[in-house]
Amino acid sequence: MNFTRLHYFCDVARLHSFSKAADENFISQTAISQQVAKLEKELNVTLIDRNKLPIELTRIGEVVNRRSLIILEQYGVLKGEIAQLRQTQNTLTVAYPNGAVEPVEQLVLPKIQTIDDLELYLVKSDLNDIQDKLLNQTVDLAITFDSEITDKDQLSTINLAKGNYDVVVGTNHPWYQRKAINPEELLNERVIYVANRPNTNSYLKMRDHAKQDNVPLNIVATVSDIDTAFLLVQLNKGITFMPDYKKISSEFNNLHRIQIKNTKHTYKICLAWRKNNTNPDLQKVISLFRR
Repeated sequence: MNFTRLHYFCDVARLHSFSKAADENFISQTAISQQVAKLEKELNVTLIDRNKLPIELTRIGEVVNRRSLIILEQYGVLKGEIAQLRQTQNTLTVAYPNGAVEPVEQLVLPKIQTIDDLELYLVKSDLNDIQDKLLNQTVDLAITFDSEITDKDQLSTINLAKGNYDVVVGTNHPWYQRKAINPEELLNERVIYVANRPNTNSYLKMRDHAKQDNVPLNIVATVSDIDTAFLLVQLNKGITFMPDYKKISSEFNNLHRIQIKNTKHTYKICLAWRKNNTNPDLQKVISLFRR
């Protein structure tokens, strides 16, 4: 079984798009399509219905996707444990959450790749699991939102970037032609919130920011990924938020993003690691970001 093919297939399944999955993995759309086709040939099944737009999984594809996610998660843990057991130099395991590809690509990889002969393992993780992976040292380093790092006794952080959340609306929304709104205009708006599960630290922080703006959020739905939120926005089920570093993909080019003026709806992205991690290459990377 080729784990890379499983990884590509799961990304296509999550994003409902070959092109977006290719962008996340820094390869061409043709290459990722070929790898998924090879996986289908290996299993002798059709995993994806390519006649629908956005693409959808077949019933067998849904089963394979669920099982593959479990396999890939365990494989990522295994690689991290092997790296720790070997205690060799030139190996670094880095976790990052879904939706944070841009900070990894723009802020982190260019610096890390300046270290000669460093073998880098990137592990895509549930946002809510990243702190635990740092604490049990299945990963050396994480790029994540600072709101998810709560154990400051055992973990250290360096801030990489900060910014604001924008609002995304559909074509029928009265704000569609607007460039900016004031926080108080969010009052009574139906909000579709993106979170793997409710009551995460990021979810609670979003509510806290809304209180600081004196505009409690009317959250009508919580979904696991931004594409689902965009689909609901297209159907006029509400509005959603997205960090200002993310772009709206071409598949949703009829949606419109709007700046929120003077808002408390902000984010910080940080590097995080366990203080007593003895990996010498981790210390090299940290020193790069402290300069």
